[in-house]
Amino acid sequence: MKKRAEADVSGKEPVETVRKRRKPLFDKLLIIAIILLLAAAAVLFAWEPVQTYFRDKKTAEIVEGIKAGEATIIVNRNDLVVNGEGDEFFDEYEDFSTVPSASGVVTTAPTLTPTEEPEDENVVLTSLGTITIDKIDLLLPLLDSAEKVPLRYGAGMLEGTAMPGTEGNCVVLGHRMKTTGKLFNRLNEVAVGDSIVITMLDGAVYTYTVDNVIPQLDPAELPNYIGIYSGTGKQLTLVTCTPVGVGSHRIIVIAHMA
Repeated sequence: MKKRAEADVSGKEPVETVRKRRKPLFDKLLIIAIILLLAAAAVLFAWEPVQTYFRDKKTAEIVEGIKAGEATIIVNRNDLVVNGEGDEFFDEYEDFSTVPSASGVVTTAPTLTPTEEPEDENVVLTSLGTITIDKIDLLLPLLDSAEKVPLRYGAGMLEGTAMPGTEGNCVVLGHRMKTTGKLFNRLNEVAVGDSIVITMLDGAVYTYTVDNVIPQLDPAELPNYIGIYSGTGKQLTLVTCTPVGVGSHRIIVIAHMA
């Protein structure tokens, strides 16, 4: 009783009382921190599905525009970014050099050169037509570039390769998204004998038949398949990443017109 009295006389609160008062404040701060962390996690969890929804919507709009004869689409460079897009494909291919493939066929393979991002936020996409693979319920815009922004909305033709329906190798790239059925997500289901149809903006239709599928290719071997080969024939080569969400290898689908 004497010690407590002394504490009261001095005007200072007992240490135990101060500790009890601080504990509720600490508990409140901890609860607030937990709530903020949960809210941040919820936003991160929902962000990709929301992005996917708006990306799908834009892709559908582009397809409808192509059917109506629209050749150009303007999008914002910073919109609807695909996670990991910078690691899956190259922004630009230049400096073509001759490289022999494993089969002995000479190809002209593009090599990567670094490019600076333009300051303009608007990007003009140019459509060639659409690409359809009924086997996997795929209908996408076929755009004239395989750079990052076009590949968010459809399949992109690699610059410098043959135009659809012409002699040579037409190389088309696409993302293999985590969500089933998005972009080239189901390309692994395509098999020999399946049809791939490219419908051009002018209405021309080119049907290719798959005759070779490489389910897992080391990216180092990619130049042997994406160059312009020296043989004859109208070839279409589709390229995407695998496994889903990892992208350490490539799926290659090769088709020819009869």
